[in-house]
Formats: sequence, structure tokens, C-alpha cells
Amino acid sequence: MPSIASDDIRATFLRELWDTTRMRLLVEIGRRGSLSGAADAIGIGQPSASQHLKLLETAAGQRLVERSRRGSRLTEAGEILASHASRALAALSSAEEELGALSGLQTGTIHLGASTVPGVYLLPETLGCFRRDFPAVVVEVEIASSDEILHRLRTGRVRLALVGAPAAEGVELRPLIDDELVGVARPGTLPLEDGVVAPSALESHLLLSREPGSASQSLVDSTLARAGIRFAGRMELGASEAIKRVVREGLGVALLSRFAVAEEVERGELERFRIAGVPPITRPLSVATAAGRELSPAESTFVGTLTRCCATSTSFADACVGPVPDNPGSR
Repeated sequence: MPSIASDDIRATFLRELWDTTRMRLLVEIGRRGSLSGAADAIGIGQPSASQHLKLLETAAGQRLVERSRRGSRLTEAGEILASHASRALAALSSAEEELGALSGLQTGTIHLGASTVPGVYLLPETLGCFRRDFPAVVVEVEIASSDEILHRLRTGRVRLALVGAPAAEGVELRPLIDDELVGVARPGTLPLEDGVVAPSALESHLLLSREPGSASQSLVDSTLARAGIRFAGRMELGASEAIKRVVREGLGVALLSRFAVAEEVERGELERFRIAGVPPITRPLSVATAAGRELSPAESTFVGTLTRCCATSTSFADACVGPVPDNPGSR
């Protein structure tokens, strides 16, 4: 059996941790990479933040944060504690929302993560609509690659996510809308026939690609590899906006989400194409939660708003780029 002394130590540690300011401080240090940035995020001064951290480290009996000239990072012990703190804060937030729902209130905070395509091209309009309808609900948004967003979802850093990634362990996906990754080039660059290019015509062109961890780029790469499509080379640019700029200069071609290129295709700045003999590259964009977790009232309402706004975005993409094929056969 544990000794009375060890029980006292454990109880002391839990008392020091069970303070929302300290829990939030650890979580924000992990997010922002600096103690001062974390202090600003939760609205306290740096001396106070340092004192909170010292109390935690004393109670834990080990270092939780390593500091250097480049900032602050959590130690392995700090990462473990921050992960539990993030889940505890999320549970408290859910409890607050449920109590508010019982009182007929629409309040609370939504911790939302999004991969690049839905985060950049679908979320802004949704956030505007949601803010107008529910001004008392705060939506905190983090945008990163699909892999990173799913990692943050599993660790509790975000509670709701929008991704184009396939199913992953510990994650439940609710399909929202279908997306297609279409080829784009500077108008007149490729010999197209009814919007279709022969694979051999691509061999002299550079493929412009997204960053590692991008679900859309992984799908593009696997599809091209299966089809044996070759390019003159590859340039990794990361963000879709940077890729589109380089494509407009005629320096290469890319395969990007139709939501990302709809405006440029509509304006005539980019030309959309598919590759002969290659099935359309389609994937669902989904709402993701930790497996087995029910949506809070605020989250359910947000997903409803998102669904309505996505219908508008889909209609625009259909008009500019064309609808996602019902039958993913060869083109």
C-alpha cells in the first residue's frame, strides 16, 4: 500500500495541477513555444506565469519546461501533463456548455482544428455566419496539415476537426462533402482535349506539391504512382496559395482541391484538367472527433451551420470547375 507520505505528495501535486490557470498555461506553452506567449494567451503577466510553473514543477518533482534562446518547450513529463490538462479543460468546457443548454443559453467555446483546404477555403464563410447567429459562442481555430490536426484531436488539444484525411485509429469521421483534386495549369500550357491531357504531355513539366503530412498530397502521390505518371521533377511549396502563384507563372502544374482553385478557374487565370486514363481523384471532407465522443450543443450547432455554408461553396465550385463525378471511372 502507498505510504501516507506518498499519498500526501500525490494530493499536493493534484491540488497544484487542479487549477485552470496552470492547466491552460501548460497547454499554451506547448502550443506557442514560449512562456511569455503562453502568459499573453491566458491573460496573465510573465512573473505570475513563472510562479505558476515553479509551483507545478515543485509539486511534480521534475522539470516540465525546458527554456532556451529560441523559446520554451515541454519536456516529456510536461507533454504528458499538458495532454491530460487539455482533456480536463475540454471536459470542463463541455460541462459548461451542457449547463448552458439546460438554461436555454447558447454559450461556450469550440476548440476547432482544420486541415488546410477546409480551413482556408470553407471555414471563413462559416465562421462569419456562425458569429452572426451565435455571438456568445467563441470558436478557437487551429489550421495545420491533416496529420498534425488528427494528432491534436487525439491528444485533446482540439475537440472538433475538419479534415480530408482517411480513417485513423481513435478518430471518428462524419463525411460532410465530397472534394475532387483537379489538375491546374497556366492557360495554354498543356495540349488539352475537352479538358483532358495525355500522360505523356506531362513528362516535360514540373509537379508542384503540398507539404508532407498533407492528406490531399498523399492521395495525389499514390494515384499518380499507381498510374505510372511521370513528371520532369517536383517542387514542394507547401501552401496551396503559393502553388497557384507559381502555376500562374507557367513554371509547373499541380493537382489541388477544386475548392482551392475555383475562383482562379472562374477568372481564367488557371486552366483545369484531368489526366487521360486516370480516375478522378476524389475524397470526402469530414468532421472528425475523438472516437466515442458526442458533440456538445455548440459543436452540433456549428456543424449545422458548416453544412449549410458548404452547400453554397459546393455550388460555386460546381459552376467554376465542374461537379465531383458520381462514377469515379477513367476519363
